[in-house]
Amino acid sequence: MLKKINQFIFSPFAHIGVLAVISLVFTKYYFLLTNEYYPPAFSEKIANFEADKVFQKRFLIPVTADFISQTTHLSFDKSLKFLIALSTFGLLFYFKKILEFFTSVYTHYWCILILIPVSWNYMFINSIFHAYDIPTLFFFCACLHLFLNKKYIFFYFIFVIATLNRESTCFITVSIALLLSNLNYDCNLKENFKRNSSLARHLLTQSSFWLLIVLLIRWFIEDSPGYSYETTYSMKVFVVNMWNGTSSWPFLNTETFLGNPRCFLTLFGCVWVLIPFLWNFIPGLCKILLLFIPIYLLPAFLYANLMESRVYHELNVVISIVIITGLIRLKESMIMRI
Repeated sequence: MLKKINQFIFSPFAHIGVLAVISLVFTKYYFLLTNEYYPPAFSEKIANFEADKVFQKRFLIPVTADFISQTTHLSFDKSLKFLIALSTFGLLFYFKKILEFFTSVYTHYWCILILIPVSWNYMFINSIFHAYDIPTLFFFCACLHLFLNKKYIFFYFIFVIATLNRESTCFITVSIALLLSNLNYDCNLKENFKRNSSLARHLLTQSSFWLLIVLLIRWFIEDSPGYSYETTYSMKVFVVNMWNGTSSWPFLNTETFLGNPRCFLTLFGCVWVLIPFLWNFIPGLCKILLLFIPIYLLPAFLYANLMESRVYHELNVVISIVIITGLIRLKESMIMRI
């Protein structure tokens, strides 16, 4: 009896059902605990092409939600919730596939753990809603899975769509380059290029697609108000305020834990503290993927409000991959010792 229950719990049917329920629960609380903070960035304004440029260029989800609301009985709000729930399910589904790629084992429900840093960064610290945030994570995982498994036609199709959601799809190319580059330091530059010629063609193709789409979007929204990049707050001032415990955007209520700038130190739900302890169990490719972090932060320093926890989009996935693969390998090691 227990064996049959165990087989059902870990069956594909049960797995899909559990991920679907978790996606719905996540979406419910995501909408309850977040709000649209800045009027020029409201989803309905993006859907009507009335938002500021920096937000209007990320129009895929609001425009799709508007289309659904006009062709069905769902309201715009419910259409957004449907798309976020679908994106959350896709995030969990493809994140599971990525974990299995790196660990070469069936990972059961380990993928659910990614919602710890995601929930903390998007729901609890700043609670600022943007319709394109969760879909960004889904598209990143889906594209990474498709390329790693050499499903190139589907990859490029999703890659193009994902760029209409958010221009950070260039980081998909970065992650692929880090994971699949086959460099031999005993070889010269020409020989290394030959070893990686196929990968180089893919990276060039992705970069060309990305640049073309970004330029077309910029041309398409040329008449929208505002600028293509928002003026950022000073991170230096924020760090000083955090040290002194004084209010600083977006942490404006120092009487509460979540309203105090020092709460910023809990970014990703503090799961990153596990990395040194799991280091010996983290797969080599995942360790290489950690190079993604400084590469991501470099443009973020120039164009993002780093004190806003939701701007660390793809880093949620990368850090989760590193930690969860380490936990899976640790569990396997402990089982083998028994």
